[in-house]
Amino acid sequence: MSQQPKMYNTGADYALAIIGGKWKSVILYLLAGHPRRPSELVKQLGTSYKVLSDQLREMTDDGLIARKSFNTIPPHVEYRLTAEGENLYSALRYLNYWGEQRAAAKGDAKIMCTDEMKQVGDDGLCVVTKKHLHHWRQEIVQTKKQDEANEN
Repeated sequence: MSQQPKMYNTGADYALAIIGGKWKSVILYLLAGHPRRPSELVKQLGTSYKVLSDQLREMTDDGLIARKSFNTIPPHVEYRLTAEGENLYSALRYLNYWGEQRAAAKGDAKIMCTDEMKQVGDDGLCVVTKKHLHHWRQEIVQTKKQDEANEN
């Protein structure tokens, strides 16, 4: 007997169900650009190995990250984003930017990643986010210039 697929109102509902929870979006940010070992992730997240292991397993099952085991002594494992995870990360970059801008404009929320943390580099998420947002903003400026040139 085949199971009926779950129903979602929108694609966004479906995507948010996949990355819902406290750690999944942060894990995506931390894995952007290069693979990491679980010990690195635990250190940056400040969570337990069990919580991290559960999140990594779910994300691996969803096809967002890939696990690579190394046959060394002692053995070690690394996780990296898959192509699908990279695509989701691209969407999260904009969502992060939108959230920061809205929080700053409305003043009704405080983003934990402060400018001081970004400058010092104490928070891995902030460092990765700052680097990628800078690149993303450059893309926006270039696109605007191209659009303006095409209109003239």
